[in-house]
Parts: sequence; structure tokens; C-alpha cells
Amino acid sequence: MTTTPVPEARTVLIVGDADEPRETTSRVLADRGFLEPERVETIAAAATRLRGEAFDLVVLPIGGAGPQELSLIEHDIRRAAPFIIGTAKDATQALILSALRAGIPEFVATPLNAEELDVAIRRLVQRMEPGLMTRGKIIAVYSAKGGLGTTSVAVNLATAIAREHPSDRVALVDFVVVGGDVRVVLDLKPAYDIGDLVMKVDRIDGPLLSSLMTPGPAGMLVLPSSDRPEVQDLIEANAASAILSQLRAHFPYVVLDLEHYLGERTIGALDAADHIVLVTQLSVPALRSTQRTLNLFNRLGYAPAKVAVVVNRSNAESPLTISDAETVLGRPITAKLPNDFTACADATTKGVPVLEYEPGSALSNGFRHLASALAGASEPTVTSPTGNSNGHGHGNGTGNGTSHSESDVRKRRLFRLGRS
Repeated sequence: MTTTPVPEARTVLIVGDADEPRETTSRVLADRGFLEPERVETIAAAATRLRGEAFDLVVLPIGGAGPQELSLIEHDIRRAAPFIIGTAKDATQALILSALRAGIPEFVATPLNAEELDVAIRRLVQRMEPGLMTRGKIIAVYSAKGGLGTTSVAVNLATAIAREHPSDRVALVDFVVVGGDVRVVLDLKPAYDIGDLVMKVDRIDGPLLSSLMTPGPAGMLVLPSSDRPEVQDLIEANAASAILSQLRAHFPYVVLDLEHYLGERTIGALDAADHIVLVTQLSVPALRSTQRTLNLFNRLGYAPAKVAVVVNRSNAESPLTISDAETVLGRPITAKLPNDFTACADATTKGVPVLEYEPGSALSNGFRHLASALAGASEPTVTSPTGNSNGHGHGNGTGNGTSHSESDVRKRRLFRLGRS
């Protein structure tokens, strides 16, 4: 067992018989730079001690912990001690889940094994030392309205980033935590999903994180959604934040496919994102939904540069144009993804991204432009023209027998723009 240099000695408080056999614990703690442990007999005594004294690590028994002890851990000990290790003889899933909910990030079975304890302590020491992990870029793909192709955009955007940055690790995460479509689009048969990660999120390191993810196209790793309904409740706002923090720490690029409902979990993901890809289409319902979302983003304080509005499934038959969309939304369109239903359907049937199925298509080029704008720049850049988009002129008519001014009045009324 090799030792890791540490900047200074750290303190540890051990509760009851949590560290049996003690010789093992003392040896591992010393190797990891901890002072001789201080001891108390009960969890209640530990909570009392921590009110007046600081410790870097607390090791406590959780096998017989009841609601009162778990409450003390959650509300008193967790706030006073940066890191906690729980120990127990029988590591049932229910016990570990209760410990996680109480804020215990590491669990080791007793009698303690030196190697297992060392792994747990090493992970905690790594988190104590600043500057060991880089801050990856999170790109969240979102639309408030279903059916606009957000999953396809997320999958192909992640693929394009992975191809554009082959030396960087890219993660694609289905944050529609139950019943998401990423695994369907990519025909994945994962051994683990996001529900398995939430059980270990506070104990995870880079290798374990990678082991819970599924290899995907272009060398990226995919974290699929779960099929278990109970996961919906397990991944609440705090757990979601912890998952995103771990992903950011271990991946230079993280692409999220978000659910359409703006609950706490989704808002937390949008808050954490460096860029938001707001997907829309050239239709009245889609643009109205996008307009409402942009208004909400303004109230949430998101800078305009954080949000990239992307028109998906753009085609020449739409009565609306890119210029119309920019007028309605009051902001430029970052990218236009052409409609290619056949290629998308065939790619999904084969379980591959469009970028791999038809790499030379206009749609694939659109995804590459979007990836360059988001992954290669600190702010999204406009990559689409706003002139004669979708084959529509901007002269005296719109091609459907309605004058341009009449069309503008109709759009202003529909979208309640109030512009003259």
C-alpha cells in the first residue's frame, strides 16, 4: 500500500467500535497523514463534541443507527465534519441508502479491511486537496415542449464534440432520470444507469464513475436513465447537484439531455450548465413555448450568452423563417439544423447518431457547427444566416398570398410581442 503525501496532519474522531480492528485503522490513517484518533462512545456524544471542536474526518457505526441517530448525523455531524465514513457489519442496500441520505459519503464493512479502508480514505483525501480536478464544461439541451428532438440534438452534439476533441473525455447523460430515450436512440444495453450512480455519488472517483457508464459512439461514455420509478424520488435537487459536480470534475465535456418539466432537478442542471441549448422549431406552438422559456431564463438571471437558441428540423416548407423566429424571440438563432427525417429515422433504427450514419449530410454539418460554437468558445457564436433562410424571400410577399406586413401583424398578435 503506497502512501500519498499530504500538506499537513489531519484530525479524526472515531465513534464507538466503528474502527474495529483498531490496529488496521490506526495504520491506514497514519499512512494517509492523520493524527492519532480522538474517541467518543456514541453518535450523540460525537454531535456534542463537534459543536465545539473541528475534525477533518469522523468514522462512525451506522449498523444500529435509528432515526434519531441518522437525524443527528444529517443535521449536526455532517455540518461540522467535512468528511464521514460509516461502518457496519451488514451492508444492505437499504442501510447504504439511509446513510447516503444522512450525508455519509463513504461506507466500509466491518471488520475493516486495510485495502478497502485505504481506498475510502484516499478518495476523501483527494477531495480535501484543492486543485486536483479540472472544471469541465456542462452543456444542457432543453426544450419546454416535447417532440422537438432534444434527445437527437443531445446525442449528436455529444458525438460531434467527442469527434472534434478526441483527446478529451466526453460524457452524455440522460437527465430524464426515468424512462429517457438516450439508450433507445443509441440502442444501448447498459449494465448500470443513473439510479446506480445516485447510490454511490458521494463516494465516487474517476475510475468508479467510468465503470458505471456505458461506452458510446466516438469514444464517449453514456450515463443512461433508469427504468426504476423509485429513482425519480432518489435524484432530488441535492443528489442531482452532486452528480453534476462529479461529472464536471472528471469529464472536460458533459452533455445533458433534460426533461421538459422545469422541476428543481432540471432548474439545478440549467443553473450548473455553462451553456444551454434551447431547442425550438419554426412553428407557432414551438416558438411560443421558447419565448416563455426565454422569459423564465431572464427571471432566473441567465446571461444571454449562456443560452444558444437552436432551430431543429428546419425546412423550406415552413411558413415561418429564421428571421421571423429571431424577431419573435428578440435574439439571434445560434444554429439551424435542417430537417432530415429519413436519415434520423434510419440512424435510430440502427442505433447510431446521424453523424455516424450520414457524416457528410447537411444535418451532420449542422451538428459540427454547433459543437464548434459551444465546445470551442466561451460564449455561443451565431452560425446561421438570418437572411433568405428556408427559401423564403423578404420582399413584398411571403409566398403564401399574404403580404409581409400582414404576416408580421399576425405573428405579433400570436406571440403577444406588442411591437409596432
